[in-house]
Amino acid sequence: MNRPSFVALLLSAAQALPSPAIAQVVQLNAGFVPDPRRAGGMAGGPVQAQSVPGAPGNCRGFIPSAPQQIIQTPTGFNFLRVIAQPVAGADLTLMVRGTNQTWCADDTYGNVPGLDLQALPPGRYDVYVGTYSQSGPAPFQLLMSELQSTTPDNNGMRPQVPVQPQMPFQPQMPVQPQGDTSALGALDFSGAPLFGRMMVGGNFVTRSVRGRNGGALGAQGIVGQGVCSGFFQGPPSHVVLVAQPMDFLRMYVVSASDSTLIMRRPDGQVLCNDDSYSSLNPALEGNFPAGLYQVWVGTFRENESRPYQLTVTANPSQHP
Repeated sequence: MNRPSFVALLLSAAQALPSPAIAQVVQLNAGFVPDPRRAGGMAGGPVQAQSVPGAPGNCRGFIPSAPQQIIQTPTGFNFLRVIAQPVAGADLTLMVRGTNQTWCADDTYGNVPGLDLQALPPGRYDVYVGTYSQSGPAPFQLLMSELQSTTPDNNGMRPQVPVQPQMPFQPQMPVQPQGDTSALGALDFSGAPLFGRMMVGGNFVTRSVRGRNGGALGAQGIVGQGVCSGFFQGPPSHVVLVAQPMDFLRMYVVSASDSTLIMRRPDGQVLCNDDSYSSLNPALEGNFPAGLYQVWVGTFRENESRPYQLTVTANPSQHP
């Protein structure tokens, strides 16, 4: 059933109720900041989620007849996490409806529903936040993130806490790379990160994010410490903000492909690695001063592209 028929069915089911609020449109591009992005609304409605045409079997609860949020993305996403966080302890459900697919979640994090959406093409995604029972409307905050480290409990989502990052950005930290960039060869140091940003520091132990490696730009012209090899896309794969000095961090890549790794430190120094662990997994480690780190994940073979997981850890015993 097409979208107009779906909307008409829902409106018919709710015709005796007041008109729903106008949906909030959230514009998201890959590499958006701040990450996570938040939007508020009221959950619940007259429509049983299971009755929505095309809904998978795990759809639960009662949703409104129109979406509370509409995510518009001209870039699409390799990975987007969507979480519906209750403000007053309600048991919520979540539905995201794209042009060709519908996803649902319930109790992903306790009573908090969340969806990890993979390989999203550009387009429109309608978000419906429901309540498990018809107990009336319940306030919520919608959390959208490209980072797998994002969860309801570590991003200031509780109502009594001001909405802010887990640790404040220090004003003296640059938001753009500083110093000489000639050592990067053909890599685009000014481009937005392809697969998102993360911030580490304080009580941080380990975080992991995903992306897709490889490209057509060779490592020729890249001047750095270590073995600079492989093929990359132009912009950085990730940007890592180290919010305070860390005596030890290890950054490593796990993938089915033979991956390579390049990192540009806040002072402009370039570090490279290939095959620190086995014959596939590169890693960089050591002392990390506070600042902005750009990371490129490549493949040893030109134009080979595979999913990967990048892990940053302060635990010296953790490695592939």
